[in-house]
Amino acid sequence: MKLSLNLLLLLLLFIGVTAFSQSKSDSLLLVKTEWINNNLDYIRFDADTITYNIANTRHDLYFDLGKRTLTMKERFYYGGTGIKEEAIQFKIKNLDKNKLVIYPLDEKVDLDQEGLRKLTYEPFYTKKEFTFYNRQNAIEPIDFKKITFISSTCFGTCPSFSLEINRDGSFFYQGRIYAKKFTGNFKGKLSKQEMVTLHKLLNRSRISTINKKWNQNTKPVDNPRFNYMVELANGEIIEISTNDQHPILDKLSEYFINLPDITELTKTNKKHNFEKPKVNAYKIVGIEE
Repeated sequence: MKLSLNLLLLLLLFIGVTAFSQSKSDSLLLVKTEWINNNLDYIRFDADTITYNIANTRHDLYFDLGKRTLTMKERFYYGGTGIKEEAIQFKIKNLDKNKLVIYPLDEKVDLDQEGLRKLTYEPFYTKKEFTFYNRQNAIEPIDFKKITFISSTCFGTCPSFSLEINRDGSFFYQGRIYAKKFTGNFKGKLSKQEMVTLHKLLNRSRISTINKKWNQNTKPVDNPRFNYMVELANGEIIEISTNDQHPILDKLSEYFINLPDITELTKTNKKHNFEKPKVNAYKIVGIEE
Protein backbone atom coordinates (compact mmCIF):
# COMPACT_ATOMS: atom_id res chain seq x y z
CA MET A 1 0.00 0.00 0.00
CA LYS A 2 2.85 2.34 0.96
CA LEU A 3 4.67 1.49 -2.27
CA SER A 4 1.58 2.27 -4.34
CA LEU A 5 1.16 5.62 -2.57
CA ASN A 6 4.79 6.51 -3.25
CA LEU A 7 4.36 5.59 -6.91
CA LEU A 8 1.23 7.73 -7.08
CA LEU A 9 3.06 10.70 -5.55
CA LEU A 10 5.95 10.25 -7.98
CA LEU A 11 3.53 10.08 -10.88
CA LEU A 12 1.77 13.27 -9.77
CA LEU A 13 5.12 15.00 -9.31
CA PHE A 14 6.22 13.88 -12.78
CA ILE A 15 2.99 15.17 -14.33
CA GLY A 16 3.39 18.49 -12.50
CA VAL A 17 7.01 18.93 -13.56
CA THR A 18 6.18 17.95 -17.15
CA ALA A 19 3.28 20.42 -17.29
CA PHE A 20 5.46 23.18 -15.79
CA SER A 21 8.26 22.45 -18.27
CA GLN A 22 5.82 22.46 -21.16
CA SER A 23 4.28 25.73 -19.96
CA LYS A 24 7.72 27.33 -19.64
CA SER A 25 8.72 26.01 -23.05
CA ASP A 26 5.53 27.42 -24.58
CA SER A 27 6.16 30.80 -22.95
CA LEU A 28 9.73 30.97 -24.26
CA LEU A 29 8.62 29.96 -27.75
CA LEU A 30 5.84 32.54 -27.73
CA VAL A 31 7.90 35.50 -26.57
CA LYS A 32 11.05 34.77 -28.58
CA THR A 33 9.20 34.61 -31.89
CA GLU A 34 7.77 37.35 -34.08
CA TRP A 35 4.40 36.31 -35.50
CA ILE A 36 2.74 37.49 -38.72
CA ASN A 37 0.16 36.31 -41.28
CA ASN A 38 -0.75 37.04 -44.88
CA ASN A 39 -3.13 39.81 -43.80
CA LEU A 40 -0.14 41.51 -42.09
CA ASP A 41 -1.60 40.90 -38.63
CA TYR A 42 1.44 40.87 -36.36
CA ILE A 43 2.51 40.26 -32.74
CA ARG A 44 5.87 40.82 -31.07
CA PHE A 45 6.77 40.56 -27.38
CA ASP A 46 9.24 43.04 -25.84
CA ALA A 47 10.05 42.54 -22.13
CA ASP A 48 6.64 43.11 -20.46
CA THR A 49 4.96 44.74 -23.46
CA ILE A 50 3.40 43.40 -26.62
CA THR A 51 3.49 45.27 -29.93
CA TYR A 52 0.76 44.32 -32.36
CA ASN A 53 -0.65 45.31 -35.72
CA ILE A 54 -4.17 43.94 -36.18
CA ALA A 55 -6.65 45.28 -38.75
CA ASN A 56 -4.06 47.93 -39.73
CA THR A 57 -3.95 49.22 -36.15
CA ARG A 58 -0.59 49.36 -34.37
CA HIS A 59 -0.48 49.58 -30.60
CA ASP A 60 1.62 48.63 -27.56
CA LEU A 61 0.08 46.93 -24.51
CA TYR A 62 1.30 45.10 -21.43
CA PHE A 63 0.78 41.35 -21.33
CA ASP A 64 0.57 38.37 -18.99
CA LEU A 65 0.91 34.69 -19.87
CA GLY A 66 -1.08 32.01 -18.08
CA LYS A 67 -1.82 28.37 -18.75
CA ARG A 68 -2.52 28.48 -22.50
CA THR A 69 -3.80 32.06 -22.14
CA LEU A 70 -2.52 35.44 -23.25
CA THR A 71 -3.83 38.61 -21.59
CA MET A 72 -3.28 42.02 -23.21
CA LYS A 73 -3.63 44.96 -20.83
CA GLU A 74 -3.88 48.74 -21.08
CA ARG A 75 -2.69 50.65 -18.01
CA PHE A 76 -3.52 54.30 -17.37
CA TYR A 77 -3.96 56.84 -14.60
CA TYR A 78 -7.58 57.30 -13.64
CA GLY A 79 -8.94 60.35 -11.79
CA GLY A 80 -5.73 60.84 -9.84
CA THR A 81 -6.52 57.72 -7.81
CA GLY A 82 -3.83 55.49 -9.24
CA ILE A 83 -3.34 53.14 -12.18
CA LYS A 84 -6.29 51.36 -13.75
CA GLU A 85 -6.12 48.31 -16.00
CA GLU A 86 -8.33 47.17 -18.85
CA ALA A 87 -7.66 43.81 -20.42
CA ILE A 88 -8.65 41.28 -23.06
CA GLN A 89 -7.83 37.62 -22.57
CA PHE A 90 -7.06 35.20 -25.40
CA LYS A 91 -6.99 31.43 -25.47
CA ILE A 92 -3.85 29.97 -27.04
CA LYS A 93 -5.48 27.34 -29.21
CA ASN A 94 -2.30 26.19 -30.94
CA LEU A 95 1.38 26.94 -30.47
CA ASP A 96 4.45 25.42 -32.06
CA LYS A 97 7.63 26.84 -33.56
CA ASN A 98 5.88 27.66 -36.83
CA LYS A 99 2.30 28.54 -35.91
CA LEU A 100 0.27 30.43 -33.29
CA VAL A 101 -3.54 30.42 -33.11
CA ILE A 102 -5.40 32.58 -30.55
CA TYR A 103 -8.98 33.70 -30.04
CA PRO A 104 -10.57 36.14 -27.55
CA LEU A 105 -12.22 34.54 -24.51
CA ASP A 106 -14.34 37.60 -23.69
CA GLU A 107 -17.58 38.33 -25.47
CA LYS A 108 -17.66 41.78 -27.06
CA VAL A 109 -21.06 42.55 -25.50
CA ASP A 110 -19.57 41.94 -22.04
CA LEU A 111 -16.71 44.27 -22.80
CA ASP A 112 -19.18 46.94 -23.87
CA GLN A 113 -20.93 46.60 -20.53
CA GLU A 114 -17.63 47.12 -18.72
CA GLY A 115 -17.47 50.57 -20.28
CA LEU A 116 -13.91 50.44 -21.55
CA ARG A 117 -12.50 53.89 -22.13
CA LYS A 118 -8.87 53.37 -23.12
CA LEU A 119 -8.39 49.91 -24.61
CA THR A 120 -9.08 49.79 -28.33
CA TYR A 121 -10.55 46.31 -28.54
CA GLU A 122 -12.44 46.47 -31.86
CA PRO A 123 -9.54 45.08 -33.95
CA PHE A 124 -9.54 41.91 -31.84
CA TYR A 125 -13.08 41.07 -33.02
CA THR A 126 -12.49 41.34 -36.75
CA LYS A 127 -12.10 37.52 -36.73
CA LYS A 128 -13.21 34.66 -34.50
CA GLU A 129 -9.61 33.55 -34.25
CA PHE A 130 -6.22 34.73 -35.47
CA THR A 131 -3.61 32.49 -37.04
CA PHE A 132 -0.01 33.71 -37.11
CA TYR A 133 3.17 32.23 -38.52
CA ASN A 134 6.82 32.52 -37.53
CA ARG A 135 8.20 35.64 -39.17
CA GLN A 136 11.48 33.84 -39.88
CA ASN A 137 9.62 31.67 -42.39
CA ALA A 138 7.80 34.56 -44.07
CA ILE A 139 10.46 35.23 -46.70
CA GLU A 140 9.75 37.74 -49.49
CA PRO A 141 12.96 38.12 -51.55
CA ILE A 142 13.89 41.71 -52.41
CA ASP A 143 16.33 42.10 -55.32
CA PHE A 144 17.21 45.78 -54.95
CA LYS A 145 19.27 48.15 -57.06
CA LYS A 146 19.18 51.05 -54.61
CA ILE A 147 17.65 51.79 -51.19
CA THR A 148 17.02 55.30 -49.90
CA PHE A 149 15.93 55.80 -46.30
CA ILE A 150 15.07 59.23 -44.88
CA SER A 151 14.31 59.92 -41.23
CA SER A 152 12.92 63.19 -39.88
CA THR A 153 13.25 64.57 -36.40
CA CYS A 154 10.49 64.21 -33.80
CA PHE A 155 9.49 66.48 -30.92
CA GLY A 156 12.49 65.11 -29.06
CA THR A 157 16.04 64.49 -30.29
CA CYS A 158 15.46 61.87 -32.99
CA PRO A 159 18.25 62.16 -35.59
CA SER A 160 17.32 63.57 -38.98
CA PHE A 161 19.30 61.97 -41.82
CA SER A 162 19.29 60.51 -45.32
CA LEU A 163 20.91 57.20 -46.27
CA GLU A 164 21.43 55.54 -49.66
CA ILE A 165 22.68 51.99 -50.12
CA ASN A 166 23.50 50.63 -53.58
CA ARG A 167 23.55 47.07 -54.85
CA ASP A 168 27.35 46.87 -54.63
CA GLY A 169 27.31 47.88 -50.95
CA SER A 170 28.44 51.47 -51.47
CA PHE A 171 26.46 53.95 -49.42
CA PHE A 172 26.06 57.66 -48.73
CA TYR A 173 24.93 59.31 -45.53
CA GLN A 174 23.87 62.86 -44.71
CA GLY A 175 23.30 63.71 -41.04
CA ARG A 176 21.29 66.79 -40.22
CA ILE A 177 19.62 67.71 -36.91
CA TYR A 178 20.61 65.64 -33.82
CA ALA A 179 22.96 63.47 -35.87
CA LYS A 180 25.78 64.36 -33.40
CA LYS A 181 29.20 63.19 -34.66
CA PHE A 182 27.61 62.07 -37.93
CA THR A 183 26.41 65.56 -38.87
CA GLY A 184 27.45 66.34 -42.43
CA ASN A 185 28.15 64.25 -45.53
CA PHE A 186 29.71 60.80 -45.39
CA LYS A 187 30.36 57.81 -47.64
CA GLY A 188 31.36 54.20 -47.10
CA LYS A 189 30.90 50.61 -48.19
CA LEU A 190 29.14 47.78 -46.38
CA SER A 191 31.11 44.63 -45.68
CA LYS A 192 29.95 41.28 -47.04
CA GLN A 193 28.56 40.37 -43.61
CA GLU A 194 26.68 43.68 -43.35
CA MET A 195 25.19 43.06 -46.80
CA VAL A 196 24.09 39.59 -45.68
CA THR A 197 22.41 41.17 -42.63
CA LEU A 198 20.71 43.80 -44.79
CA HIS A 199 19.39 41.18 -47.24
CA LYS A 200 18.00 39.08 -44.38
CA LEU A 201 16.22 42.09 -42.89
CA LEU A 202 14.83 43.12 -46.28
CA ASN A 203 13.69 39.62 -47.19
CA ARG A 204 11.79 39.30 -43.90
CA SER A 205 10.37 42.83 -43.92
CA ARG A 206 7.43 42.07 -46.26
CA ILE A 207 8.05 45.59 -47.56
CA SER A 208 6.61 44.85 -51.01
CA THR A 209 3.37 43.49 -49.50
CA ILE A 210 3.19 46.36 -47.01
CA ASN A 211 3.55 48.81 -49.89
CA LYS A 212 0.53 47.22 -51.63
CA LYS A 213 -1.74 46.20 -48.73
CA TRP A 214 -0.95 48.28 -45.64
CA ASN A 215 -1.90 51.84 -44.75
CA GLN A 216 -1.20 53.74 -41.55
CA ASN A 217 -4.62 54.02 -39.93
CA THR A 218 -3.39 55.82 -36.83
CA LYS A 219 -3.13 59.59 -36.64
CA PRO A 220 0.35 61.17 -36.88
CA VAL A 221 2.18 60.65 -33.58
CA ASP A 222 5.35 61.96 -31.94
CA ASN A 223 7.64 59.64 -33.87
CA PRO A 224 10.12 60.42 -36.63
CA ARG A 225 8.76 60.17 -40.15
CA PHE A 226 10.36 57.37 -42.15
CA ASN A 227 10.51 57.34 -45.94
CA TYR A 228 11.52 54.07 -47.58
CA MET A 229 12.34 54.19 -51.29
CA VAL A 230 13.48 50.88 -52.77
CA GLU A 231 14.37 50.64 -56.45
CA LEU A 232 14.19 46.99 -57.51
CA ALA A 233 16.42 45.40 -60.13
CA ASN A 234 13.41 45.10 -62.47
CA GLY A 235 12.76 48.86 -62.28
CA GLU A 236 9.81 48.66 -59.87
CA ILE A 237 9.73 51.29 -57.12
CA ILE A 238 8.55 50.64 -53.57
CA GLU A 239 7.85 53.77 -51.53
CA ILE A 240 6.41 54.00 -48.03
CA SER A 241 5.92 57.11 -45.88
CA THR A 242 4.93 56.62 -42.25
CA ASN A 243 5.47 57.94 -38.74
CA ASP A 244 3.79 54.97 -37.02
CA GLN A 245 5.08 52.15 -39.19
CA HIS A 246 4.02 48.54 -39.37
CA PRO A 247 6.07 46.87 -36.60
CA ILE A 248 7.59 44.28 -38.92
CA LEU A 249 9.66 47.17 -40.32
CA ASP A 250 11.07 48.10 -36.90
CA LYS A 251 14.22 45.98 -37.19
CA LEU A 252 14.93 47.32 -40.69
CA SER A 253 14.64 50.96 -39.59
CA GLU A 254 16.70 50.18 -36.49
CA TYR A 255 19.44 48.82 -38.75
CA PHE A 256 19.45 52.00 -40.86
CA ILE A 257 19.48 54.25 -37.78
CA ASN A 258 22.40 52.36 -36.22
CA LEU A 259 24.38 51.87 -39.45
CA PRO A 260 26.81 54.78 -38.84
CA ASP A 261 27.83 53.15 -35.53
CA ILE A 262 28.39 49.67 -36.93
CA THR A 263 30.29 50.45 -40.12
CA GLU A 264 33.10 52.74 -41.20
CA LEU A 265 32.19 56.16 -42.58
CA THR A 266 34.46 58.66 -44.32
CA LYS A 267 33.52 62.32 -44.14
CA THR A 268 33.40 64.14 -47.45
CA ASN A 269 32.87 67.71 -48.56
CA LYS A 270 30.83 66.55 -51.54
CA LYS A 271 27.06 66.62 -50.99
CA HIS A 272 25.32 63.54 -52.38
CA ASN A 273 22.16 63.94 -54.46
CA PHE A 274 19.66 61.74 -52.61
CA GLU A 275 16.43 60.50 -54.16
CA LYS A 276 13.57 62.85 -53.28
CA PRO A 277 10.41 61.31 -51.77
CA LYS A 278 7.34 61.38 -54.00
CA VAL A 279 5.20 60.34 -51.03
CA ASN A 280 5.29 62.56 -47.93
CA ALA A 281 2.14 61.59 -46.11
CA TYR A 282 3.31 62.11 -42.51
CA LYS A 283 5.17 65.32 -41.76
CA ILE A 284 5.98 66.61 -38.29
CA VAL A 285 4.48 70.11 -38.21
CA GLY A 286 7.07 72.81 -37.58
CA ILE A 287 10.06 70.46 -37.88
CA GLU A 288 11.22 69.83 -41.41
CA GLU A 289 14.57 69.24 -43.04
